Amino acid sequence: MRDPLTWRKPRGQDAKDLEWVARVVAGDLDAYARLIDRHRDFVYSIALRIVGNETDAEDISQEAFVTAFRALGSFRRESKFSSWLYRIVVNLALAHEKKRQRSRLVDVAWNGRGEPPVGIAATDVDPEKALLDREIRQSVKRAIGALPPHYRVVLTLYHLEERSYEEVARVLDLPMGTVKTHLHRAREMLRRIVERQDLKE
Repeated sequence: MRDPLTWRKPRGQDAKDLEWVARVVAGDLDAYARLIDRHRDFVYSIALRIVGNETDAEDISQEAFVTAFRALGSFRRESKFSSWLYRIVVNLALAHEKKRQRSRLVDVAWNGRGEPPVGIAATDVDPEKALLDREIRQSVKRAIGALPPHYRVVLTLYHLEERSYEEVARVLDLPMGTVKTHLHRAREMLRRIVERQDLKE
């Protein structure tokens, strides 16, 4: 599998997607296998960036394709299949995060003590052996993981996946103004988290 932190979805494939969607609706299951092959890595990368766990991201990716297949008859073909599919995986990943946060609150109530923020994991990397770019990469990854899920996903789609405001709004089914507000707040929150990390080092 490609590196989910660097992979980008190929452009200019919307027409082919729509052709394969039509074939799936007509009963050609091989066409859906092709859609899965085309979008698998990108779906996984979005799920991973939201939930921060490879096993959960894989489960969410599989669930997203099953959900999409079952709902394909309601897909409006004047829309992009990719945007429709990515909205499904984003919703599933955000629902997973909400469930995990509720479980964490229950754990805190039972244990009487807090846990590390969601998405932040301790690292035992020896700084003397680690490359500088890897350290920066891990620092940013931890910082993004500490963002609330709805800010994390906007930042992921706009900056890491290089989606336009319009695409982000379409995938998340949000007004453009809300996307810009979320993005601004996510940047500010990310900056503060990174600054706190620097002070601790």
